[in-house]
Amino acid sequence: MTVASQEMVSPSALLLVVLGWLLGTLSPSVVAAIARPTRRRELAQVIAAELQDLRLRAAMILVKMRGRVGHMDQAVLDLVRPIMLAESDDPGDRAYGEATRKLLERGDAVYIAAQNQLSKSSVGPYPIPYEAPFLAAHLADLSVFPNRDQAAFLRVWTELKMFNEKIAYVQRCHDRTFDNLSEENHELNRANLEAGLGHLGDRAEMLIKAINRVVGPSGSSLA
Repeated sequence: MTVASQEMVSPSALLLVVLGWLLGTLSPSVVAAIARPTRRRELAQVIAAELQDLRLRAAMILVKMRGRVGHMDQAVLDLVRPIMLAESDDPGDRAYGEATRKLLERGDAVYIAAQNQLSKSSVGPYPIPYEAPFLAAHLADLSVFPNRDQAAFLRVWTELKMFNEKIAYVQRCHDRTFDNLSEENHELNRANLEAGLGHLGDRAEMLIKAINRVVGPSGSSLA
């Protein structure tokens, strides 16, 4: 009598087969839940880098606007100091940070006074709008974050929109200074421009504080 030889299947191989079958039966929602932490980290890293750059631009605007209306003070300096002195790979930003560092070495009071001297300038600043294109393109993907973090990111988005709306207002007032207006209307427009510069500083400050809730001083995401 011939006995057919049989290959024994090891328990580990059998376990792999069963595990593969189970994974194949997982619903798309379960697969998405497994991938969610990785996706969240990827989004957080790129958004943090984008918002770090945006925060520096907002800090520059804040300093310029506060100085232009003569309202630069210690509280504003304390807010923007770590932002302006942070390390950067951009040559222009490094030069700006180094110039800021050298002036601050002379003392906070000297720095504040130097900024407030801008209020005596007859040349008004002409700010430009800023964007966060990656955040804008991935608003729908924010659902991978906890509700608290989603709210923080959306707050940044809202503050950026209001910041840019104020920039557009300042630009319109600035452009009107070249129109053929009556002396009375020129004075009215000048007052509107000065008020707009102050309000733009307010919006820049709110934008920075919103970004600070999701991006740490070093630029790493807090989400």
